[in-house]
Amino acid sequence: MACVWIEGFESHTALSQNLRKYATFSGGFAIQSGRVHGNGAGMQTAIAVTPPVASGNTAVVGFGFRYASHQTGPNLNGTGIYIETGSSEQLRVESESTTALGVRFVLKRGATTIATSSYFDFGVWHYFEWKFIVRGSTNGAYELRHNGVLDISGTGVNLTDSGGDGWDTFAWRTVSNYSTTIRYDDVYVCDGTGTKNNDFLGPSIVEAAEVNADGSTIQWTNNGTGANYTSVDDPTGTTDESGAGGTNGSDTNAQKDLYALTDLVQITGTIHAVQLGVQLGMSAPGTRTVKTKYRDPDTTEADGDSHVVDSTVFDEFTQVFDNNPASGIAWDVTDIDDGQFGVEVVS
Repeated sequence: MACVWIEGFESHTALSQNLRKYATFSGGFAIQSGRVHGNGAGMQTAIAVTPPVASGNTAVVGFGFRYASHQTGPNLNGTGIYIETGSSEQLRVESESTTALGVRFVLKRGATTIATSSYFDFGVWHYFEWKFIVRGSTNGAYELRHNGVLDISGTGVNLTDSGGDGWDTFAWRTVSNYSTTIRYDDVYVCDGTGTKNNDFLGPSIVEAAEVNADGSTIQWTNNGTGANYTSVDDPTGTTDESGAGGTNGSDTNAQKDLYALTDLVQITGTIHAVQLGVQLGMSAPGTRTVKTKYRDPDTTEADGDSHVVDSTVFDEFTQVFDNNPASGIAWDVTDIDDGQFGVEVVS
């Protein structure tokens, strides 16, 4: 794996959804108009920390960013993006605005300023990409690109506030409500592993595709009414596990449900990666193992990762596929529009 996290602020807009998706979540992503389409997120005292998703020393983060106007409150106060190992910070990128100049980024390791970027205009969307070599002593390095063009870079620096090399977790940390000032969209996070998506991807678009129909195989039992897909097509801002269209369940090994998704409307051409999120919980105390599934338009099926479900509280299990797992090659729009995704009981 190389692409390890994707966020477009479209599939998960409510606290209940983000509590499942992120390992730690508080505050909120205040939904605003997006960079290219759909939603972007204003930072509403948001603290959002991914589960451990990466390995190694290389971190690449791309994101759309819009800073409305000069504000003194967010200046160098800890608000920004964080690269972490476990619960320990390695480095962070904060913002600083000035009335006449615009907003710039400041790369920090603890209390130490490593670098500052150029100033960028208020009130418009930009696309930024940071690459970090998360190593200590004089072995670290960084590079910032703005709309695909180099802005600053440096080598021979310490980027490990924890004292040890490497990272595994990405986070936003926001100390107050800046929902009308600081806005993000179209976020990707990569590490340096694998042979694909292990470097800058260039300015990118993230688009959500949602379940909208049963697929070719439906074997789980619907505890509500209607087609099985109606149990897993929760409206973007809610979770719904009760009543009609509540949940689907199975205790039988090898049973699977596959679902079709809405067509993509913004993305064309090759797709860098696809992130699949499935929300699962036990109907009674116990443990089951499931695996994600993909069915290609040519009907070939492929397995994703296995996940252990051991709580009656629903959780989201997230997987990023760099390539179409059925064909082994890069995703294209047809793979999403005409493919199917789902889950299968393993044990």
